Amino acid sequence: MEVRPGEITALVGLSGAGKSTMINLLDKFYFPDSGEILLDGVSLREYDTDYLRSRIGLVLQKNHIFNGTIEDNIRYGNPEATMEQIESAARQSYIHDQIMTMPEGYQTPATKLSGGQQQKIAIARMFLKNPPILFLDEPTASLDAISTEQIKNSIDAIKKNRTVIIISHSISQIIDSDCIYVMEKGRIAEHGTHESLYRRQGTYKKSSMRWPGA
Repeated sequence: MEVRPGEITALVGLSGAGKSTMINLLDKFYFPDSGEILLDGVSLREYDTDYLRSRIGLVLQKNHIFNGTIEDNIRYGNPEATMEQIESAARQSYIHDQIMTMPEGYQTPATKLSGGQQQKIAIARMFLKNPPILFLDEPTASLDAISTEQIKNSIDAIKKNRTVIIISHSISQIIDSDCIYVMEKGRIAEHGTHESLYRRQGTYKKSSMRWPGA
């Protein structure tokens, strides 16, 4: 498997295929039992973990929202950020206008937000952090249609000019990927663009028939 800089790479497959495990390996949450992961030709084991993770943004299906204000939770992406930068990140993730309708504004406890709003906070963190590498693991799963569309707009904006790895069962989230890797039982079954994989009549087409929007 090869992830090219500046491109969008999608990982797809049925539940249990190993997609999230792949993200955990790339983020050095644990090491592979065999084989090797290289970043710019250097083993991932050789990289300082703190440095590596400072260059990576991570948006999950359910992100950690801690017991603090909205401002605190966005600032987590860059502790040195100014209030102006925090508001800019919130605008980019389409949450600023909603925050301003709340009586306490940016001082509102973040735990009071809906699931869709919390997801936008997580994306605002990424705009503030501004990492060159972005991992998206089912970022719109379990959200209603309106929240999904708003968050898709945020994600489309944050993907620009970054190296992106995305996991999603939504065709609309992966169709524009430069390369799609289809995983099956912990292995890569096939890879290519959406069009080439669909024409192949293989694992991708069989799996995608079960996904939303297929």
